[in-house]
Amino acid sequence: LAEGRDGRRQPPIPDFLVGNTGGGGGTNCYLSLCRLLDADAAKEKSESNSHQLAQTFGKGLRCGMLDAARQRFYREALAESPKGAFVVVLGLGSVLPLLHVARRESGKGVLLELSTRLAGLATDILKANELNFPVAAVPEGLDKEEALRKALAPHIPADARDVVVVTELLAPDLLSSGIVPASVAAHAAVRALARRAAVHHVPRTVELHARPFELRSEKLGGLDIRAFNAFRHTSSNDRADFWWWPVRLDNQPDCSVAALGPQQTLCGFDFQRSPEISFDEVRRSVQFKIDKRGRCNAVALWWTATAGSQRYSTCPRLARQDADEAGKQALCRSEWKQAVHYLAGETSVFVGDIVRVLVSITPRFTIRMMQESAFSVEAPSWIKAPSQAKISATLPILPYHFLMMTDRHRLEVYGHAIRAAVRQQRERLGRRVRVLDAGCGLGLLGMTAALEGADVWLCEAVPIMRQMCREVISANAKDIADKQGLVQLLPAMMSTRLQIGEDVPEQFDIVVSEVMDLWCLGEGVIPTMRHAHQKLLAPGGVLLPSQLAIFAQPIELQVWAEAERESRAKLSAIDGLFHSKFSPLRLSQFPYRALSDEPCAALEIDLRNVPKQCSDGLPNLDNSTLCIRMGGKPALKAKVHQVPVSTSGMLCGYGIWWAADLGNGHLLSSAPTSPQRSWKQLVRWLDEPRFVSEGDELQVLACYNEQQVNIEDIFMPKEVVKQVQEQLASDRGRQQPAAAPTKTAA
Repeated sequence: LAEGRDGRRQPPIPDFLVGNTGGGGGTNCYLSLCRLLDADAAKEKSESNSHQLAQTFGKGLRCGMLDAARQRFYREALAESPKGAFVVVLGLGSVLPLLHVARRESGKGVLLELSTRLAGLATDILKANELNFPVAAVPEGLDKEEALRKALAPHIPADARDVVVVTELLAPDLLSSGIVPASVAAHAAVRALARRAAVHHVPRTVELHARPFELRSEKLGGLDIRAFNAFRHTSSNDRADFWWWPVRLDNQPDCSVAALGPQQTLCGFDFQRSPEISFDEVRRSVQFKIDKRGRCNAVALWWTATAGSQRYSTCPRLARQDADEAGKQALCRSEWKQAVHYLAGETSVFVGDIVRVLVSITPRFTIRMMQESAFSVEAPSWIKAPSQAKISATLPILPYHFLMMTDRHRLEVYGHAIRAAVRQQRERLGRRVRVLDAGCGLGLLGMTAALEGADVWLCEAVPIMRQMCREVISANAKDIADKQGLVQLLPAMMSTRLQIGEDVPEQFDIVVSEVMDLWCLGEGVIPTMRHAHQKLLAPGGVLLPSQLAIFAQPIELQVWAEAERESRAKLSAIDGLFHSKFSPLRLSQFPYRALSDEPCAALEIDLRNVPKQCSDGLPNLDNSTLCIRMGGKPALKAKVHQVPVSTSGMLCGYGIWWAADLGNGHLLSSAPTSPQRSWKQLVRWLDEPRFVSEGDELQVLACYNEQQVNIEDIFMPKEVVKQVQEQLASDRGRQQPAAAPTKTAA
């Protein structure tokens, strides 16, 4: 492995390549997000996080409403509650249980909400549905008994006989959204104000369960990627502890996923006995007995909630012993994933073995784990979560890397294209082909070329990813040598810093890169491939990909329509608070309608001939004298398209995806019909949806710069267009010079 030269000072690694702040525990729980939402209202637009918050809350509300088992649990549990009871709703939750409470015959109750803005949203939703139900904001916190007492006092009858406390303050780990302290505080506040009342809870009991698990990547595209599993483990840093990570265990294709031992209950709470609940940290050593051979590297957590005869669980289907129950819930997709604690290494386990884990449970906060028994393989010391001025992380890499390790289709398409290109170049040149994998990650694309007998150079900017690339190369070295391939790993640097004759001896016959994101351009594919074409590619060389296309298609997609139809509710007020310009969605999971026969190829980018940045004010819009700007600078290119409407409907926005041309007929696409898993589609929402009729023509403005794409709907009502045309004609008439006098008149 060639270490190369590192004499030049390297620029900092871009933020989008470094770590992630997600993960479990208090820093990312629902309570923190509510406080961020209220604080964001006072920020300037340039400093606002409104777009990210709209995505987070919008997704949570949408998933919660469509979780059929969850809604059935609350609906049936409330139906079993005492008639005429006063109902205290803690938190807006998924909205539908609140509406169900407000529609009860008695109609008595109150919503207590931590966030002032969510309280306002609840008021708007209730008003839109013609429901009179009081709402009170409790910014001090739903776990503060005194604050709850003050908020409840104007509403709860002192002679109430029954009070029901309803809450959806749940999380993948059960605890970190504050269900325990909030339920206990509400119980005490109700007892203080209505001393004779019987207090009931929905849910009444919650239990947290755990099982030892194997969750590992083995092979992808025929390459051994077992070393990658070390990224599932990390050590704490001084800014962020590692707790749990949300994982949908039923959705891990091409991974080894297995429960290795029976389920154990770690803790449980009965809120009818709230005065007995303590918030002190509890540490206990848990012994997991192994009943299946495997490599234990994680403990998976899920929970069960009960109320009366109703039961709701986030247990994954693969861990359910009751096959009939699994079948009944097969079509239900819970909002909550499982909370997976990746341990600090792997342990080879056999039937009858014991894995000892120290568990720390803090009811106000979350749960943490540490394996006490010996590991077979511990995570190497260089696997650490990053801690920088801008970011502190709970995993050493971005979570989409784990998703990419389950995306067989993506690697298959690239693999076919790479093998075809290597064979063609070898036939043309009559020698071994030189290949550069720019932004190589684990090096899978480059190693695919090496297995065709190519000389491959791998370039990766992130040091920890480069180190992992070394491990993966080592695991596949014998196979590469058998195919007479060669792999050389360059120092950690951006490929745009490579210089021929200094970092590498010669130009390359093939440059391959996969640095596309949801937008296609956000990870720097244009500067990467432009530099490669100008500086690194030999005459007659090949870029993979060589061309990109951005597609846009008008769609009808009313996100809340299904929930509105099933609950007979009006929910459009949600869009008023959580409106975002763009949303990443898997369109195949939504009942959308395309309003045109075919998507429009809004932008076509030839990476071998990217337009230069034009001077400010010079035209960059096709067939016009206009200059379209993006991010304060002229766009590289802009174009207006006419899109014919083939199906009448409500135009809600445009679905956006891309396709990359990898040569020889091989295309990688993020379209809704593609089986790939790495990229969702984007939806560009209209500010105001409008009805369009078959035969109408939509005007779409598309533009891009080096790392951004923008799609805009251009719409003016017909009467406005007519008025503007008349005004322009009038202006032209006034500006025409007087006719020259005739010779006779002179």
